[in-house]
Amino acid sequence: MESVPSQVPSGEPNSGQTGIRDYVLDEDELERLRARNPVAQARFFCAHRDRLENICGRILGHGGDAQELAADVLGDFLYTYVDGVETPRAVSTYLKLMATRRALRWQKARDRAGEFDEETIADAEGSSDNAIWTQQVLPRLDGCLTHLTSKAREVLKLRFSTELTNEAIGEIVGGSKQYIGRLIKESTDKLRKCLDSA
Repeated sequence: MESVPSQVPSGEPNSGQTGIRDYVLDEDELERLRARNPVAQARFFCAHRDRLENICGRILGHGGDAQELAADVLGDFLYTYVDGVETPRAVSTYLKLMATRRALRWQKARDRAGEFDEETIADAEGSSDNAIWTQQVLPRLDGCLTHLTSKAREVLKLRFSTELTNEAIGEIVGGSKQYIGRLIKESTDKLRKCLDSA
């Protein structure tokens, strides 16, 4: 069995502290992942995300690119490669290799793209609107996210990057689906107001 320490909530409210427990990937959990069980996928995602972000961050620099790449690696593993894994012991090494290879490819592509000016890159993307979004809105959104609680950021990340239901997210972070729905609505409203005022 592989044991990965992580910050996976225990499912019980604990007076504002993040629940910490050891995530264990055994044969049963691997079968749940192969069956595309959303709760098992969310536990797996939470257990491995920080480690993969750190691996990608060492190559790309810590920030949005590393976070995005780590989420992509985890998503690809959960929806494509998990079926080919024969033993749970191989997962940690497999994820590390996937993350390292992709981060190196991303860095190489980013270095090549650095040879062009921003206008050329925007034209290549087909729209200057996309470049405006990237240059103006995303940095403001990052700033606005810092005004949310860590729990609200985690819920938003689970909701929009793993497409889990409110009920599944509630099982992971602790709370009813109604509570999670309210938290998502309140958080997105705060982000919208913050972006409008910035």
